Amino acid sequence: STGKKQSVTVRSSGGLSDAEIERMVQEAESMRDADQQKKEAVQVKNDGETLCYQVEKQLTDLKDKITQSDAAELTKKVEEVRAEIAGEISDLEGVKAKVKDLQELSWKATQQAYQQGGAEGSESTEEPNKDNDKEQK
Repeated sequence: STGKKQSVTVRSSGGLSDAEIERMVQEAESMRDADQQKKEAVQVKNDGETLCYQVEKQLTDLKDKITQSDAAELTKKVEEVRAEIAGEISDLEGVKAKVKDLQELSWKATQQAYQQGGAEGSESTEEPNKDNDKEQK
């Protein structure tokens, strides 16, 4: 608006040598592996914590349908997983195995609970009632 023209030119005054650039690239490459391992550890930690929460919720929701032995075993596995993910994870594969064991045990116990519930007949649960309420509105 003043009619004056301005321009900026950027010049490299102390540029990096090719050796310095190569060293920086090598450092970045070496850190990428460490970053990937850290990312994987965080993901395993998050997955483990989420699974523990879900299993505890299932134990509460299905307490009448899950056997005492299954509930005790699930609780023990949840405690083991939580202990493993509490601090820095040193054995990533070991933690993955414990999370997988908990997942499989949870699936098995939940499946048995629902099969038992289905075999008991036509007991009404909260879920169908919620659906009926939605349909009436």
